[in-house]
Amino acid sequence: MKTLTFLVPCYNVENSVRRCLDSMLVESLLDDIEILAVNDGSTDGTLDILQEYADKYPTAVRVIDKPNGGWGTAINLGINEAQGRYIKEVDADDWVSSENLKEYVDFLRNNDIDYIATNYTEFFKLSDRYEPHGFSPEIYNKPMSLNDFWEQHPTAWDFPIHAITYRTQMLRDSGIRVGDRYYGDIEYNIYPLPHVQTICVLPINITVYFRGSDEQSTSTRGYARHYKDFAQMSRRLVQFHRKLPSTLQPNLYRFIERTVQSAILKTYDLMMSPLYAANTEGVDEELRQYDKWLKETDKTLYNHCGRHRKHGIAYIRLWRLFRINVLNLRK
Repeated sequence: MKTLTFLVPCYNVENSVRRCLDSMLVESLLDDIEILAVNDGSTDGTLDILQEYADKYPTAVRVIDKPNGGWGTAINLGINEAQGRYIKEVDADDWVSSENLKEYVDFLRNNDIDYIATNYTEFFKLSDRYEPHGFSPEIYNKPMSLNDFWEQHPTAWDFPIHAITYRTQMLRDSGIRVGDRYYGDIEYNIYPLPHVQTICVLPINITVYFRGSDEQSTSTRGYARHYKDFAQMSRRLVQFHRKLPSTLQPNLYRFIERTVQSAILKTYDLMMSPLYAANTEGVDEELRQYDKWLKETDKTLYNHCGRHRKHGIAYIRLWRLFRINVLNLRK
């Protein structure tokens, strides 16, 4: 069994995937690493490039070709197919710090921990700038139970997807299945947490996260194009929240609840703000249907977002009462 699976979902990434794969192919670690590249129905030369690497590194690179279904379908398939004891998702336009991989893999090889967080770097394309990110020094190199982490460091949790490594069997045992299309990374970050028993945070910088493309789903343009996917994701988060066990560590429960609340508020903003989809045909009815669903599904979350304010105005409550959208008032 390999120590680590790098799960790389790929869709039309012929211009970036070589950089991603090359960064992972450290010669001394090829026996420990599996690169599982899932081609999600690419229509450019991505599949040919992946097959080239699989032919050159047959013991380290494995390619799965599937019809296009979205990022989440590649993740769900990859979790089931991974052959490493640990699994780390890396998007094909990101890459890893090759010089730090040995220390990272050595730790994984010699430990049995459900959740590992590592430092990361953001690369901003427009300014050609690298920005490293770390965490609180007091949490480094201290394997502990998740409950103890939340008891001792209740404000230290700030781990995005590019910081996370999961123990593969724990991930499978959690029954995780993220949504098919956009914004499934939020689900990937949250759904396993009730099943995590142990955690360790390492001061090792691993992932380089690419930022700067207008096509990215978290850009203003991306949110405007994919607001329906975000709304569906937030609905799934609400249902997940409703099923949380009462025995969950209280600080962890509140963190998950805040994440769900933030997703709900973002959904309203995407459909109410002209920066995003407010002027899209049919969005008013979609907003009404979403609001009705939330009221019927979870009255507490419904009331919470009604109290949220922007510029001193409870804008969602105002829209509910009078159908006045202050985020989209035209002069």
